[in-house]
Order: sequence, then C-alpha cells, then structure tokens
Amino acid sequence: MHDEVDSLKERLRRWVLFVGVAQVLFGCVIGFIPPSAVPWFRGIVMAHIEFTANGVLMIVLGLLARELRLGGIAWRVWFWMLVIGTWTNGAAGLFAAFAGQSSPLMNTLNQSFPPSGGMANPVVTGLLEVCGVTIVTALVLTLVGLARAPKAQREAVHEFLG
Repeated sequence: MHDEVDSLKERLRRWVLFVGVAQVLFGCVIGFIPPSAVPWFRGIVMAHIEFTANGVLMIVLGLLARELRLGGIAWRVWFWMLVIGTWTNGAAGLFAAFAGQSSPLMNTLNQSFPPSGGMANPVVTGLLEVCGVTIVTALVLTLVGLARAPKAQREAVHEFLG
C-alpha cells in the first residue's frame, strides 16, 4: 500500500509540474491577444495574470509534493482541486473578456475598468466561486500533508527555529 501511494504521489507530482508549466505558457500566449479582439480587454489582462500566477503556484506545489504525507484519495482530491481551481481562475477572465461582462466578485476591477456588457455574468461568477473553493481545498490539503511530516522532520524544524 505504501509503495502504491508513493507511486501515485510521483505520478501526480510530475503531472502537476507539467500542467503548471503548460499553464504559464498558456497565460503568456493569452497575453498576445490584442485589445481590439475582445469587448473587455481587462478580462484578457486578468486571464494573462491569473494563468501565469496560478501556473507558478502549481509548479511550487509540485515541487513540494514529495514533502506531503497524504493518503491515496487525498492525493487525488489534492490534484484535481489544484487543476480545477487554477484553470477556472484564468478561465473566468478569459470568458469575461470575450463576453464583455464581469462579475460582482471582481469589484475592484469593475470600479476601475467597468465592462461594457455589465457586471453580473453568472458564468464568470460561477467560475470564480469554483476557483475559490477548489484552490482553498488544495491549499488546506497541502498544509495537512506538510503537517503530517515524519517526527524527525518536525523536530529538525523545531530545533532550527529555536
């Protein structure tokens, strides 16, 4: 059973790294969309920033994966929550750009750059809500996995911190 979980961890770690780099690349490509191509260019700016930042988050968590102590089901939940959460974040901006509409959840952005089509698109809001729940779930599982480190590792950290 232990070997099965370790094998799963390594496979998921590799996928998280791959998907993270692909997401950063996708965010960079999104940045090439010209303002004239969409009704609300701030959505493109948001998508560019969110895809690249969330791709970096995935890469960092992929690098931390070997430190996590999770069971098989928790690994799968961690992986899918991370993938869904990071991609729905940028997708919300991309959808908003092409729809010309945003969400009340983007209050600060709406104040500075109000979209011409309105600020209450249910798809954009839904994507942001899914993003919030799934990324928080992935981060909580990351903390749980880190907290469950072997006793020797915890003692080394305590000794280091004084």
